[in-house]
Amino acid sequence: MAKKYVSNKDETVRMFKSDFMEKFTHIPPTLPHIIFVPVVAALLYWSTALEVPVGRTALLCLVGLAIWTLTEYVVHRFVFHVDDATMEEVTRIVASVEPGQPVFPALKTLKQKHYFIAHGVHHDFPNDSRRLVMPPVISVPLAVIFYFVFRLIFGAVAAPAVLAGMVVGYLIYDTTHYAVHHWRLHGRVTLYLKKHHFRHHYQNPDKDYGVSSPFWDIIFRTWGQAGKAAS
Repeated sequence: MAKKYVSNKDETVRMFKSDFMEKFTHIPPTLPHIIFVPVVAALLYWSTALEVPVGRTALLCLVGLAIWTLTEYVVHRFVFHVDDATMEEVTRIVASVEPGQPVFPALKTLKQKHYFIAHGVHHDFPNDSRRLVMPPVISVPLAVIFYFVFRLIFGAVAAPAVLAGMVVGYLIYDTTHYAVHHWRLHGRVTLYLKKHHFRHHYQNPDKDYGVSSPFWDIIFRTWGQAGKAAS
């Protein structure tokens, strides 16, 4: 699907009528690191306190990192994205709202509202620098939920290290996502990730769901064709 976007500049749009709710949608890109780098350190210390050998801790962290890459792909593809008609209709509605007016009340269906909050605002304003990372009101509760899931699957001793690896993966994702939109990148790998992600934004949003890695796109055959993406 070829999709038109409202803006590819560092511009924003008002999402909610409530100033209180609107405030929670503007997240500084450094905030996840301020919150979660200490969390990773605490989890690794916890793993040490549980007398998990260093080698096993490293292996468990790699397991958590691998789980994150799959989670990133699945959530982006099946939670953040909806059918093409809904995406196009949300873009049309966003473009029709007067500047300074909230978009959320203008959306008609629950599916439109879900898509816009979860991901549509990013697709219509892909370079909005305050809406590129996950709000802590979502990421912190999710981290707690994943801890208990990992505790159930891997056991109480292994869970902290697995969660540490997953959180590191999440921080790599948020950093990569911000970097491809706002940093001048020069390395071969980082430039490839930028091209990969921009294909998703500017050529076909039904392809290239991975942000920090194209691995699962290749596995599930959603890797887009190489081509010149808009910048």
